[in-house]
Amino acid sequence: MANHATEPTPSKQAHTTRTVSGDWSDRDIAIVGGGICGLTAAVALEQRGHSPTVYEAATEYRPVGAGILLQTNALLVLDRLGLADAVCAAGTRLDGGGLRSPEGRFMTRFDLDGVERREFGYGFVAIHRADLQRILLEELDTDVRTGMDCVGVDGTESPVVHFEDGTTVRPDILVGADGIHSTVRDAVAPDVDPRPLDGVAYRALVTLELPEAYRTQGFEIWGDGAYAGGSPVDEDRFYWFATAPEPLTADDAAPETVEAALRDHLAGYPEPIPAILDGLDPAELVVTGLEDLPSLPTWSRGRVVLAGDAAHAMLPFAGQGAAQAIEDGLGLADTIDTYGSHERAFAAYEGERKPRADRVRAESRRLGRLGTMQSTLGCRLRNAVIDGIPDAAIRRVRRRQAAGTSLPNSTP
Repeated sequence: MANHATEPTPSKQAHTTRTVSGDWSDRDIAIVGGGICGLTAAVALEQRGHSPTVYEAATEYRPVGAGILLQTNALLVLDRLGLADAVCAAGTRLDGGGLRSPEGRFMTRFDLDGVERREFGYGFVAIHRADLQRILLEELDTDVRTGMDCVGVDGTESPVVHFEDGTTVRPDILVGADGIHSTVRDAVAPDVDPRPLDGVAYRALVTLELPEAYRTQGFEIWGDGAYAGGSPVDEDRFYWFATAPEPLTADDAAPETVEAALRDHLAGYPEPIPAILDGLDPAELVVTGLEDLPSLPTWSRGRVVLAGDAAHAMLPFAGQGAAQAIEDGLGLADTIDTYGSHERAFAAYEGERKPRADRVRAESRRLGRLGTMQSTLGCRLRNAVIDGIPDAAIRRVRRRQAAGTSLPNSTP
């Protein structure tokens, strides 16, 4: 059975509502985008005495989507918001993981009790995206307005936000948390488009009875043009992903054709890949291109500020997309709470968050190039290098990662 126990947290901080500093208490703060970043920012702002309004394009929150790996840095932020216990209970606490060759041999292993939990109180938790959103929504008293698709922003000193249904709002502060294809971003950094990485990602939640070894373990397999892995999100569901150099079938291919193509693409891969493919419902597959954002020149302009994927969308190979969005949400709320003007608050937020997020984004892209390499000889050399990294060096990197000063372990 998967482990749903709450993790030990020797240094937890209780969340409290704080007095709003300066003259911010009556400011109208609009958050465009009600995903993980937008909801985290709303929770953090509300706990600090603000009443933001969240505008979400979807007409309702539905239990769709795949899994998310929340690494130590994300859980430490959620701990500050008083939500870590609920997240740990809703997901699966992972005991470890590792990088494997296509033959099944472990090139390196990660014992999360050895560094992350012992020194920081939290390891990694895998959770369904919908469960994380539910926990954030339940924490909010803030108004969340669904069916509000932002189609444009006029001005930045006195921003006017236009929605598809004809609604316009004029907030004092506008937070763009509307994803990699952000509309709000055009007001801050126009003409910046996502950039692709050759390859396609296949993701799905698979219902199956997991082999015992994988009920609390994540894994990655680094192959030739095929990068696969995943982790359990609850007792009988496994979040699974794989990449391919190009789409394996036509967009309109029947689910059975897609399943057959995946089996051929991953032929010979070790367990639990065969078991996952046996349990896969092809109709549940999410197929997306691989893309990220280049580094933006700035994250704010006037009274408009960006967060999450709108500011630094990254490839999935570092497993840090959600964690960096969560860090943004708290970081932005903290600077708004600390400074009496939006100029100072946004400058402090960007100064703290942009260098770290840009480093993680750049490293995610480097890992993506390595993980999607299409050279048999190159892949063998890559795996040999990974196999030769001393365990002590890996532990040092993980320690810096958990502390939030370096990049966490790589898992989409």
